[in-house]
Amino acid sequence: MKRLLLVEDEQIMAKNIAFFLTREGFQVDTAYDGEAALELFAVGQYDLVLLDWTLPKLDGLEVCKRIRRESQVPIMMLTAKGEIFDKVVGLEVGADDYLVKPFDQRELLARIHALLRRISAEHKGQAAEAWLQYEDLRLDREKLLLVCGEETAALTANEYKLLELMMKKPHNVFTREYLYEEVWGELPGYNDRTVDVTISRLRRKILQLCGKKYFQAVRGLGYRFGEKS
Repeated sequence: MKRLLLVEDEQIMAKNIAFFLTREGFQVDTAYDGEAALELFAVGQYDLVLLDWTLPKLDGLEVCKRIRRESQVPIMMLTAKGEIFDKVVGLEVGADDYLVKPFDQRELLARIHALLRRISAEHKGQAAEAWLQYEDLRLDREKLLLVCGEETAALTANEYKLLELMMKKPHNVFTREYLYEEVWGELPGYNDRTVDVTISRLRRKILQLCGKKYFQAVRGLGYRFGEKS
């Protein structure tokens, strides 16, 4: 069950919206002013926030800004302010959608479902991008881990950056200079051995995990990643 935070100072309207959304299968918590909204948000795990613009104590824009500082939860503004300028301001401070009062509850429901679907699709895309894979070897981009079957090996930040760069383009040849500049960021302190030592460490870790020698030295050029052709 999706959990929503409804922030609306007009209590009759808030109760009507909460009743409708509860009947549609949502869990709804309600706040009637900006400060109460932030207090509820701090302790609750919400899937979406429905936020009125004109609120006592803290207005909706300020609530939106504060929520956005710490969370990417989808926020839909509910307001009588229907001018283009007002919509732009709401979206610029972090709102994801904007519904002008008065509105039909069916439109509200449709927009909620559409916003939740969009966020779900984005999360799936991010989850797919969290892994980079070559044959049986996987790179966990969130935890900086090498994974092969049930075995894992931790990577340093520079090991991770170098391996990610080469795994994205298997079998491409990378010069030492290019790898150094991409991973360490500047050439004035360039040293062949820095790249060689890092690749040597990665070789050992991959060999221990998968029994494979994926790094190939290319005489006079640099390195490539992948099985020998």
